[in-house]
Amino acid sequence: MLPVLAGLAGFAVMWPDPTSYTVEWALLLSLVALVPLAPFAGRGTGAAFWMFTARLAFATALALLALVLFGGGISAILASLSLLFGLEIPDDLYAHIWLSIGFFIAPLFGLGQTPVTFEEEPVGQENDVMQLGMRALGDFAAVPLLIIYSVILHLYVAKIVLTGAVPQGQIGWLVLTYGVCIVAVLLLTKPFLDTARAPTRFFVRYWPLLLLIPLGLLFYALSVRVGDFGWTVQRYFLGLFGVVALVLSILQAVPRIRGDIRLIAGVPVLALLLGSFGPQGAIGWSLSDQRTRFLEIVGNEPEDAQTKGRALSVLQYLDTYGAVLEVAPEGFVPRDDDTPYRQVARAWKLDPDDPEQHGRRYFSYNSAPAGTLPLDGFDTLIQNVALYKENATSDLFTLPDGSSLRLVLKRNAVSVEPVAGGPTLFSIDTARIDALSAKRDDHTVALRLEADGRQIMLIPNYLSASLTPETIVESFSGVVLLRRSDWN
Repeated sequence: MLPVLAGLAGFAVMWPDPTSYTVEWALLLSLVALVPLAPFAGRGTGAAFWMFTARLAFATALALLALVLFGGGISAILASLSLLFGLEIPDDLYAHIWLSIGFFIAPLFGLGQTPVTFEEEPVGQENDVMQLGMRALGDFAAVPLLIIYSVILHLYVAKIVLTGAVPQGQIGWLVLTYGVCIVAVLLLTKPFLDTARAPTRFFVRYWPLLLLIPLGLLFYALSVRVGDFGWTVQRYFLGLFGVVALVLSILQAVPRIRGDIRLIAGVPVLALLLGSFGPQGAIGWSLSDQRTRFLEIVGNEPEDAQTKGRALSVLQYLDTYGAVLEVAPEGFVPRDDDTPYRQVARAWKLDPDDPEQHGRRYFSYNSAPAGTLPLDGFDTLIQNVALYKENATSDLFTLPDGSSLRLVLKRNAVSVEPVAGGPTLFSIDTARIDALSAKRDDHTVALRLEADGRQIMLIPNYLSASLTPETIVESFSGVVLLRRSDWN
């Protein structure tokens, strides 16, 4: 059954429609995890599965070690010949060596240690050595840490019950870490913990009970976030973990399968596989939910900026996966002169250029990697200028004629203050800042400022501004251009 599911999942990646709904990392991880699981579907024992996986892990480690030793050793020899005897070694030869070893020699070492039977269990002296190591790992490291973690989570739940405080951020991921660590410890050490110390045996036997309350906390925190912002890929997998952990906990009540690590490993892998592609997967599920949320918001014709900002946030999420046109109004015809996101936003009477509707309070601009600008008569360049609003003046800059001046960032203005002479205040056009915050300029940005017949030009490497309740430039770093004749 598992190989059939793996084949269907692989086929789904190549099928045109479900491909757009595929989470590649989840699909790949689940398919890799099915390799050691597939031979034990419906046969074998948990101990045999553990031994097969341990042998397979050893074979993989040996292949990686062979890659490092052969690749590193041959590369070191060639580098030594080049440095000591002046031999010219082509750079692409190193790449050929590593690729040849990685795709031929190293896999041979790994395949030579790959197990070929599925009945072997830890026995004899080998079992004794493994048992000592795994018991030590469980008794003195993993299980004590998990017990402490469990106490902390239960105390936090008690705090919520007593104070009525809503969980603050990231609590779901803390529970996820706790649950993943439990599964990992069970998979690594379960066959050897029957004779472990009493606290370890207690934890291995009653871990489902210790997981139920943290899972309740996870589902509560997740319901709050989904209620406010809807499903996303991350929240889908977080919820999927919660469901899988709950299923595993319930299955431990069945005596025949209690503690079987094949089940503990197989259920999460199958869930991850089914959640990685298709309409029932993470992307398909979250897009369906976000489409519904968006149409509900715009269907009520929102007037306030906060609600419009929520709609734009949902539309941006849909745009990330190319699903914007799926929420376009009836009769909408896309054009080629603008992005689908901006066209659909305007079709629903939303302004994609309004920072208040965007729900953004701050904006930052980083310059394009390269670009050209006409100097238009500017003949003096001041570089490495860093200005902060109402904070401190810049360094003292000495011009080529020997005069000096400072630059100060005022409220949406730059004050140029010569040591000998009065300051000149150059106002910054906030409409230009608003335009930058709404749509990134693909070219190098230059802000030309004029005051009292003088001109300067700001070329930002970095610029930040607050956008609400009004646009105010907070900082600037980059280049300032002057005309020397303006300051004689």
